[in-house]
Amino acid sequence: MNKYEMIFVLQADEPESEMETRVEKVQKVVADHDGQITERNHWGVRHLAYEIQHETRGNYMHLLFQSRGDAIAILDTEFRLDDKVLRHLIVVDEEWKARNEANRARRRPTAAIEAPVVAAPVAHAPEASVTEESSAVEQIPADPEA
Repeated sequence: MNKYEMIFVLQADEPESEMETRVEKVQKVVADHDGQITERNHWGVRHLAYEIQHETRGNYMHLLFQSRGDAIAILDTEFRLDDKVLRHLIVVDEEWKARNEANRARRRPTAAIEAPVVAAPVAHAPEASVTEESSAVEQIPADPEA
């Protein structure tokens, strides 16, 4: 059994009962393939990044579930044929919980803030004395004919 993550977007003007109908459909297909929905997050109505089928807002649902792989083809077909679904995405997600925890731990600020490191002053080398040989510069006449 694999872990999957699914997000689908319904038209924003659809009632909540339509969202529940789609979730029940997913739950039935997953249960028929020896799986279960492990997490369900309704994100609500949000503005779309770009217009889809003349819609500027969508009602988002995020599901995490476990199932056999053959359920995915059935779910994909169901959501492609549903004209109220603007977009859907189903991905295999083996390590989603561990990956999210690692990202949270990395983003947390550290408790002790270290003092800034100040560089030690650099000792300058003594200036070399200019000798007559090194200071001799070839004189170029200003007038090329001279």
